[in-house]
Amino acid sequence: MEKRLEGVRGEIDRRILDKMLMHRDISPEELRAYTDSLPDVSDNMEEIIVEITEESENERHDD
Repeated sequence: MEKRLEGVRGEIDRRILDKMLMHRDISPEELRAYTDSLPDVSDNMEEIIVEITEESENERHDD
């Protein structure tokens, strides 16, 4: 497997990264260098407030 993470756009989530680290497809240092190279997009975040009421609690279901 190619170790290059540059240019990854959402295809790798935490589980895949954990597996890549366990299989030594990437080193912790390579992962750190990759994450340090990502742009800071925290200014784009939006706060979301969720109110859970007794009524909404009763409407919950597992999909």
